[in-house]
Amino acid sequence: MLLRNMPNSHGKAYSIGDLVLDLFLWIIAVICLGIPSWLIFNSWNKSRLLNERLEQCDNTLLTDSSVKVTQIVSAPIGTTVTENATLVVAQVPSN
Repeated sequence: MLLRNMPNSHGKAYSIGDLVLDLFLWIIAVICLGIPSWLIFNSWNKSRLLNERLEQCDNTLLTDSSVKVTQIVSAPIGTTVTENATLVVAQVPSN
């Protein structure tokens, strides 16, 4: 075959097995870089779309299965809800 004794830049001859191994390693490298890149992009895109929907007061967020809705019935203005937080009741000092 034509590629069997093709010299590379270092003067060695490539064999077909070396070319297949190099191709296999490049494919593995692309996969190893592609999957984390896709995960990061997907996470960023979901966050961006959620922020857009919140800014537009999209009512379909209430029924969307990809969004967890926590309903607060009674809370003072400015209250922040933290998931999985331990409730601590502080005693008010009496004078």
